Order: sequence, then structure tokens, then C-alpha cells
Amino acid sequence: MSINIAHLLARAARIHPQRPALARGERILANYAELGARVARLAGGLTARLQPNDRVALVMKNCPAYLELMFACWHAGLVVVPINAKLHPKELEFILADSGARLCFASGDLYSALVPLAGGALEQVIDADGPGYAGLCAAAPIAIAPRAAGDAAWLFYTSGTTGRPKGVTLTMRNLMAALLNYFSDVDAIAPGDAIIHAAPMSHGSGFYMLPHVAHGGLNVVPDSGGFDPAEIYELLQVHRGVTMFAAPTMVKRLVDHPAAADSSGLKTIVYGGGPMYVADCKAALARFGNKLVQIYGQGESPMTITCLDRALHADTAHPRWEQ
Repeated sequence: MSINIAHLLARAARIHPQRPALARGERILANYAELGARVARLAGGLTARLQPNDRVALVMKNCPAYLELMFACWHAGLVVVPINAKLHPKELEFILADSGARLCFASGDLYSALVPLAGGALEQVIDADGPGYAGLCAAAPIAIAPRAAGDAAWLFYTSGTTGRPKGVTLTMRNLMAALLNYFSDVDAIAPGDAIIHAAPMSHGSGFYMLPHVAHGGLNVVPDSGGFDPAEIYELLQVHRGVTMFAAPTMVKRLVDHPAAADSSGLKTIVYGGGPMYVADCKAALARFGNKLVQIYGQGESPMTITCLDRALHADTAHPRWEQ
């Protein structure tokens, strides 16, 4: 039985065809019917170039094409390799070679620096803002490739703090289990709820697009492509039921923003990637209410995702464990 994660988008396109699926800032770019059709065409363009299980690297800042490419890779039976766009060129070169990626998609401002890295297994670097990408999106659509539970879906690279970055293979089963655990242990998502991708989509924010697509939510990429507290508060006035993935330093910057900023549109902040000081955690609870969820395990433990409950003990920065 195929459990290809791409079926999440195909299902959303059937059930919620007219519901907004993808936005850049305040502007809706596509509904689920449009997004599903575009991804099927992009998958067709990729299939003309690649074989099942080939690796496709993404060295891109947050942008709408990120979601399109990730789902198109899965749709085509490929393995996506999201890479932190802020890494040093030598680190990028290592990951591209180590992953065996055959294609690499790059943001327009990163494209020229990555072109010289092509060679060996890496056949081409494609500008995600250029005509080459547009041409792939104009291909004939294809059906979703069958994938088994143990097939690779996402090659997740660590930061390399203890040496060179290490690739962790997340299978279709891993992603589906994590998706179900999100709904079981982290949060509920209603159709029309939104996620603002202010943190890198190559990491946690990219994963949290999955539960939002599964339940007909809206994926929002800020106009800045990154994290700006003032911009986030502006988007909270436009979109509802908003979830964000954030590092603790990002949470602190949101808390420190002028108190007059309205955060009523915020539903959940999923945070991780570093320690949260007790004082900062309490300040965030005072500012936003009971809306914090701590997570761990995207790369360190691919078989499970371990979450922390919302209830915060008075004397600790860490809520009780829920595994």
C-alpha cells in the first residue's frame, strides 16, 4: 500500500478545492485545487529529469516555491534534501556531495554562488526564481508515485556542531507518524487556520506545513522571507488561528515588541532548537497566554517526535513530558 505523503495535498485539493492554500504576506497565491494541480505538473517536470529515489536539494530562503518543491518531490517519488541557506559555501558543497543530490534548486540571490558546485552527481543548479523553474511547472501532470512506508522522503542534515553535518533519513512512515503525533500531542488545526513560515522552511517550519496541508490550512510566507516581529504582528491581524515555529530567541523578540501589538490571531507557538530561559518562558506566557508547545526530535530521533505539554510548572522552563 502506498503511503506517499503527497496524498495529503491531493486529498486537500479534493476536499477543500477553493480554500486558500498558499500566501505571500497578505496576498493569497493559490487555493488547494490550484496548488495541487501546479505540484502535479512540477512533479511531471521533475520525473522527466530524474529517477525514483533520486535526491533533490533545496538551498532556498523561505518562499512559496519551497512548499511546491517539497510536495512535488514526494509526488514524483523523489527524496527532498532541504539545506540551511545560511550555511558557508564549503558546508553546502559537503552536503550536496554527501547527499548525492542530482538537482539543486536555489533562491535567485543564491543561485550564482551555487552554480560552481555542480559536478559529479549534481547535474544542475536551477534558479527557483527563473525560467527553468517555470518550465518545469508547465510540464504535463503525473499521478502520485507509489511509495512504501520505509522509503526515504526527507534527508535531514544536522548543523554539524560536533563535526560535519550528518544526514538523517526520514521515511514516509516517519513523516506520517510525526504528523499523527502532532494532532495527538501538539495541536488541532481547523480548515482555514494558518502557519506563518518565519523560521527556516529547511527545518522545523517546513515540517509543520504537513499538518496544515492535511487539514486545509493556509501556509503563509512573509514578504520579507524571514523573521521580523513587526511584520509578524501585522500578519496576525490578517490571518486567523496562526501557528508559528520559532527558536527561543524569536519568541523573546516577539515578547519584547511593543505591548500595544495585538496577538489575538496567534493560536500556537511551537518552539525548540535551543534552551528557553525560565524568565523568558514566563514572559511569553504572560504576553500570549497558554499557547506554547516545546518540541524535540526532528533530526535527532527520526522514529518519534517528542513533545512537551502546554502546562508550565511554576519553577521550571520545561513543562511535563508527553512522549
